[in-house]
Amino acid sequence: MLKTILVHVDQSSHAPARMHYAAALAHAHQAHLLGAAMFGVSRSIFPLGYTSRPGTLEASYFDPLEQNARRALVQFEAIATAMRVPHESRFVCDQADDGLARLARFADLVVISQDDPDEALPDRAVHLPDYVILNSPRPVLVLPRTDAAPGAARDILVGWDGGKEAAHALAAALPLLHRASAVTIAALTGPDAGAAELESQRPDLLQFLGHHGVTPHMLVRASRRDAGHDLLDLAAELHCGLLVMGSFGHSKLRELCLGGVSRAVLADARIPVLLAH
Repeated sequence: MLKTILVHVDQSSHAPARMHYAAALAHAHQAHLLGAAMFGVSRSIFPLGYTSRPGTLEASYFDPLEQNARRALVQFEAIATAMRVPHESRFVCDQADDGLARLARFADLVVISQDDPDEALPDRAVHLPDYVILNSPRPVLVLPRTDAAPGAARDILVGWDGGKEAAHALAAALPLLHRASAVTIAALTGPDAGAAELESQRPDLLQFLGHHGVTPHMLVRASRRDAGHDLLDLAAELHCGLLVMGSFGHSKLRELCLGGVSRAVLADARIPVLLAH
């Protein structure tokens, strides 16, 4: 069950759609909505929180950052109140990536937006979705930069490769799968997963979901170009409003890099994607 939903609050052009989507999700699941706006400065700089000292050089630089976050929270309050969901506003003295990943420990789901090249900072080394997905202990729902309309996804596609990440994502998505009109499990065969192996998992997979009241359709097909774009193509073909998949990360430094499948989906998805690591 979803009892606490964490949504990233900022002043980007995608923030209103993101907050409306999260509020609608919280309303549907009778969940508490936590809106978190980030200061934008590492907590290591202000470990006890930021306190403005009027007239100082420090205040001239940092006060506008705090004011931006506070203004974003005002917008969040208005949206959550209008949609009548129990909610809490939180000013977090940290950067967005680490702040969201840490606060996710106390939520069931994190809602963020897909990176938008038109709003990206040219010197930003870490993409927000990548970092939050790989460092959050909870599933992350990434909304597309096309600003998906709020509301439950009627048809859901679940990517399945038999790995632990896929199993984690499947379990995390159960509250959403319960509300779907149709659930399709897509197993794409390739060098790392043969058709026979994936077919052998079908009985246990369907039984697991059946015990949770979910009756999916499962299809096994050969990958046509790459798994990420194959899943997006299939989601479009089936008119799915949500894609669920596991994310595999690999990097020599702090595991900040997602695998190719996840990266392709995050770059090109036009529907919400739920990922779990």
